[in-house]
Amino acid sequence: MAFDLETCRSKDELESVARQMFNVELDKRKKLDDLKDEVRLLMNGDDLLENPEEPEEPTTSSKAGKKPLQFVLNKNTNSVFIYNPKLKKRMGVDLEFCDQQGNRL
Repeated sequence: MAFDLETCRSKDELESVARQMFNVELDKRKKLDDLKDEVRLLMNGDDLLENPEEPEEPTTSSKAGKKPLQFVLNKNTNSVFIYNPKLKKRMGVDLEFCDQQGNRL
């Protein structure tokens, strides 16, 4: 028996077809009609990832506003690690700012 998209009344059935035919997992939290549209796109050869409704990463550039990583050198062990503001009280005593290779700034 062939699959008929128009008479399908179950999200589970749609998900099963999408998994078997296209190796795609559908988000069953969406409405049945929206899922049918996604399967229709797949049947037409379109890729669901080309036009995502919910981007995986926020479009606002939260990373752009962050400061670049700062590195510190432990004078006692000569080990380099990423600076954390919690280390502020140790700065100057046994920690110095440096580049990623450990060269003092």
